[in-house]
Amino acid sequence: MLKDAYRKKMDSVHVRDGLLDEMKMESVQRSRDERAKKDRRRGWMIAIPTFAAAAAACIAIFVGVNVGKKEESRIASAEAPADAAIASESMQESKGFLLGQPKSAEVSVPTTVGSYEELGRIMEERMVRNGYSGVANGGVDMAVAEDAAEAPAAAEPMEAPAPMPQTNTVTESVSMKGSDESGRRYSGTNVQVEGVDEADIVKTDGTWIYAMSRSQNKIYILAAEGKDTKTVSTIKLREPSEKDTFWRYYSEMMLCGDRLYLLGTHNDWSEKVKDQDRTNTFAEVYDLGDRTAPKLVTTHKQQGDYRTARLVDGMLVIVSDYRLWQWYFGVDPIPVREYVPKVVTNDKETPLAPDDIYVNPESKENGFTVVTTINALDGKEFDSHKAVLGGCNTVYCSGTDLLIAAQEWRSEQSEEQTDANGKHFVKILSGADTNLFRFTLIDGKVEAAASAKIPGTLLNQFSMDAYNGYYRVVVTRSESEETIWTDGIDTYEWNSSSDCALFVLDGSLNTVGRIEDLAKDERVQSVRFMGDTAYFVTFRQVDPLFSADLSDPENPKILSTLKIPGFSAYLHPFGEGKLLGIGYDADEERGWTENVKLSMFDISDPADVKEAFKLSVKDANWTSVQYNHKIVFVDVETGTVAFPADDVYLVFRAEGDAFKQIGTIRTESEYWLGDARGLFIDDVFYVVGDSEVIVLSFETMEKIATIKLK
Repeated sequence: MLKDAYRKKMDSVHVRDGLLDEMKMESVQRSRDERAKKDRRRGWMIAIPTFAAAAAACIAIFVGVNVGKKEESRIASAEAPADAAIASESMQESKGFLLGQPKSAEVSVPTTVGSYEELGRIMEERMVRNGYSGVANGGVDMAVAEDAAEAPAAAEPMEAPAPMPQTNTVTESVSMKGSDESGRRYSGTNVQVEGVDEADIVKTDGTWIYAMSRSQNKIYILAAEGKDTKTVSTIKLREPSEKDTFWRYYSEMMLCGDRLYLLGTHNDWSEKVKDQDRTNTFAEVYDLGDRTAPKLVTTHKQQGDYRTARLVDGMLVIVSDYRLWQWYFGVDPIPVREYVPKVVTNDKETPLAPDDIYVNPESKENGFTVVTTINALDGKEFDSHKAVLGGCNTVYCSGTDLLIAAQEWRSEQSEEQTDANGKHFVKILSGADTNLFRFTLIDGKVEAAASAKIPGTLLNQFSMDAYNGYYRVVVTRSESEETIWTDGIDTYEWNSSSDCALFVLDGSLNTVGRIEDLAKDERVQSVRFMGDTAYFVTFRQVDPLFSADLSDPENPKILSTLKIPGFSAYLHPFGEGKLLGIGYDADEERGWTENVKLSMFDISDPADVKEAFKLSVKDANWTSVQYNHKIVFVDVETGTVAFPADDVYLVFRAEGDAFKQIGTIRTESEYWLGDARGLFIDDVFYVVGDSEVIVLSFETMEKIATIKLK
């Protein structure tokens, strides 16, 4: 894939989610215009800066973050300011974080919907609350009428959630590793939690390499034999012809023994699915008993866009995000039963029962997060399936727990007010929170445990962690205040503020400890939890690397703040007392990022963190490490660090007190290596790109062979 195309793809990860946000924003704006009781010209002038403020807040959270849903509410009239400067004073002095967002986690106990009738009522209420009325009134009534007789009564709230695991070990290198029956050592996908594998586009079992090539539209199975490495078979990925009415995207793979799972999203717009949800996550299961002839044995589907997958002790966990677009387009009423999440194995379709559907009370989202489990060793059927009425952006898995996070937008407009000088104005206060929903994963089954809302937004999955019975979460909190002076031609004043915070939550997601008001006007750039210590980086002009002591969950505290130019976009444990950072150098005065930078931090004393040594890579200006941790290769034993940057694949070795660049690997094809993966098997290093596999000596990084994927 060309670099520009890759960047466009990364910038549009959540575009489809954003479309729903925009539709809701338009409805909210219409309501605002009606209340304003001003002419059409002023209504449009209010709409334009309001939309701009929302867009700015989205960017402020982070590139590609999907803000949640907007809600119309009112701000109680406050004492009117004397002029524009006074009007914005509250924003400046409040630190921006008392504008209607929760100060800590707002906890609620999830319940099942009890019946399809109850589900219909809840969805209708959310539609009205989100600014829609009458879109599906009849549809809900039709649905509940046919379901009421057979549906069980509404469920009682759940009992106390299952306890969390008491430990979560930290290893020197978090990459999956192993050895095969012959004793060959090999590396695997770079993952967050030891023992919890993550789906990716390249996998290996130490004997074979499995590579997904989107340019060739194939899965390649290669015998990993050094200079004699060769392709033994391929799997042709299904793609639509000119006559087909579907779109299909293969996202990742998961490997478990002799089973290979191809995971992605399928969208169908044929007449047979008219007025129904057209998007499904699929899992194609291939039998690899004979690597020269892989065989498709099962196909599973669950509704919604593919989000992620985890493999824990032979249990495959798949998460999808099922958005109900029909509820917002004003289609003809359709029974709620048609919208209930469904799972499909081969051609057998199973709607989720009411007691398999939970409500996240903190969410305003009218879509579902669907979570399924499969015995990955055979892949024949779903072991369990649950859904929660609420969105999904980020997923963390500890092995026994699954934490689903979804960003949700807040926008509150005041009534028109008058200041001491008789000037009229309205205020629009905006920000974002995160809804959390906790599932347990026990004996192959998934069960709901707790839900909560916390202020701010997460950077990525590394912003969450489970340890010794507690969850720890690092967020960026961003708020904006827009004042619209409404006399004559409208004039506007806009202010924004941000800071960072850390919350410690118990198994019920109650806040038991917090650190707040960190790094004013900065944003979280990377996070890594290591046992009783958290390390996280914020950035505006310099890189404050914070270390926090979490040994007392009720009293977490900052131990050290290291400020250096630039920032680390990814942090990785690197052996005893060391932490690797990969990111960018920056101009200290203007904060402009420059070269790709590697930092080795000395964390032997968390209260006195130092940058032991660094390397600014002069010929590398950009890397996708900040978007995808799975492109990073780290082997602590040999001190090797590798990842793609610009048009090449770079390999470094930490030796003594310095980084040494030992490899600059270039592709011989038209496709760049920006999405390449690196792995080793014994003394051979493989760089797997989209159109070729480059074989090198692991010690010297000298090229041994190039295998074309065609």
